[in-house]
Amino acid sequence: MLKAALRLILGSSFLLLSLQLQANAQLDSLKNISAAGAPFLALKMLDQAQPSADADVYEWILWEQERYRILSRWKQWDELLLRIEGLPKDLPEPFLQQAASYRIRAYIELGQYATARKLLRQQLWRPEAGEAKEYPTWRRQVIETYLEGGRSEDASIAMRRLQQDFPEADKDWLLLRARVLLQTGHYDEVIEILSGRLDWQSLAMKLLAEYRNGKHSAQTLWDLAQARIRNIEDDPVQLAAYWSIAVLAAESLGPDKRVEALEARLGIDADDGLGIEPVDADRLWQAYFDYARLIGNRNELLIGDDARWLELAEKQKKNSPLKARSLYALLLDESGDAQTRRSAAEGFLSLLDPEQAAQQRLLDQLFNRSRRYADAGRIPVEIRFRLVDVALRNADILLATRLMSGLDTVPPNTRRFDWLLRRARVLLLGGKLAQGDEVLNQLIDEYDEPDSKDTDRILQVLFDLQTLKADEQAIRHFRQLMNKSIDARQRREILFWMADSFKALGQYEKAALLYLQSAMFIGPDAMDPWAQTARYNAAESLEKAGLVDDARRIYEALLKVTKEPARRSVLRHNIQQLWLIRNAG
Repeated sequence: MLKAALRLILGSSFLLLSLQLQANAQLDSLKNISAAGAPFLALKMLDQAQPSADADVYEWILWEQERYRILSRWKQWDELLLRIEGLPKDLPEPFLQQAASYRIRAYIELGQYATARKLLRQQLWRPEAGEAKEYPTWRRQVIETYLEGGRSEDASIAMRRLQQDFPEADKDWLLLRARVLLQTGHYDEVIEILSGRLDWQSLAMKLLAEYRNGKHSAQTLWDLAQARIRNIEDDPVQLAAYWSIAVLAAESLGPDKRVEALEARLGIDADDGLGIEPVDADRLWQAYFDYARLIGNRNELLIGDDARWLELAEKQKKNSPLKARSLYALLLDESGDAQTRRSAAEGFLSLLDPEQAAQQRLLDQLFNRSRRYADAGRIPVEIRFRLVDVALRNADILLATRLMSGLDTVPPNTRRFDWLLRRARVLLLGGKLAQGDEVLNQLIDEYDEPDSKDTDRILQVLFDLQTLKADEQAIRHFRQLMNKSIDARQRREILFWMADSFKALGQYEKAALLYLQSAMFIGPDAMDPWAQTARYNAAESLEKAGLVDDARRIYEALLKVTKEPARRSVLRHNIQQLWLIRNAG
């Protein structure tokens, strides 16, 4: 009896340990998926795997903590607030305090400093607050809200009080103190507390203090920042910091340096981490105008002589794109002639590579984040189209919809194909499936002169339909395309994608047939990599359709041509499983 009880206990313990190890492995997988740049996929997986708080509150907390880390890392502050503000109050106190810190951080990041301070006071005034691990963090955050809100004297008072209570100096505290001292003009103290430190943040703050203290000229500050920038590899936060320093130096060096520094800074998708100085698109617009007027004066151009300004911009495109962008920007803003503005927009766009993320971010900042273009209707149509592509690439459907709003007819100098394609994507991804499907039907129906690149762009929209689980619509449009004179390679691919949609609909026999047609498109015995993949998918579909012998024969044919050991192992395993199913039947 005792042995049986022990076996039961040990078995239960082993099961619990196994479940814990499995949960840990899933959490590690989520962390890796998020770190790889797919946070929304990680969050979906988390929703599916997280146990309920009623079933196991401590296991639930582990998953919830990872959720907060993912949301914070990817700056999904609104969603983080919704999650935390909906928490039940009967959870363990240490976790609730940790959640409170995340909530405060979200309000700070959203610029709601008064709300953040109110929540911080609530935490700090609790009787047991001094015992909380987060207590010093909360007090530092009070200082941060004052700093970010422009109340530097209040930040200084709070900083000196905290320094008295917690004299130990970790790196984050030193940098926060340095920020306060910089804003309040205590440059000597900044230099003193950061002297001897070699981390890049301390070196950057110390350089700023030395500049403010008169040790460096603006030109020296620029040169030192540029020297550092040239040695930075793949560190956007550090690049943002030193370009922010370069922006400061450029204010005293002329509009050309201001344009260069502001363009570079706005093209970096990162905060500088030090709160050096806010940089926005409207400062760059003003720098463009100042530089363009300087160039115009040097070339004795008259305001209003648009043709000569455009001519000068065109001449500068090759050797000095910075000058050309500035000239185009001025014409965009000040020309009273619609054709001139269109030409300026086209010229401006031609100087920004759509494949370079930094240049596309710069475009986004200039037109989507500027008060000058708060009304999307003011953005030139040519530029709006490029911005729609950027928004779709970033999965910002609301922005793409805003940009397409009002574009109900094909704009001048725009291909009808391009206009319909963008319109279809925005409607589909914006949840207007019927309208998007109608536009897509019109687009393909008019597609009488196929081009391989344009066909690939249509296929991308059909993949969107498949992602939206609109497989019946996708199949219909695939068939529409097959009736056009499209490239043979693309015909082969479409057969495969159609098969994917039939498989998603559970029509496995049709899926298998199309996979095999795709595999054999270039010949009945084709076994190139595409054919092998298509045959493998056909075998899987045949198995699901109950045609076990057909599936086994295809796996066996693949085994004869497959050399890679891991793939051979998978094929042998699948064949064995099918033999078992066949014999069991």
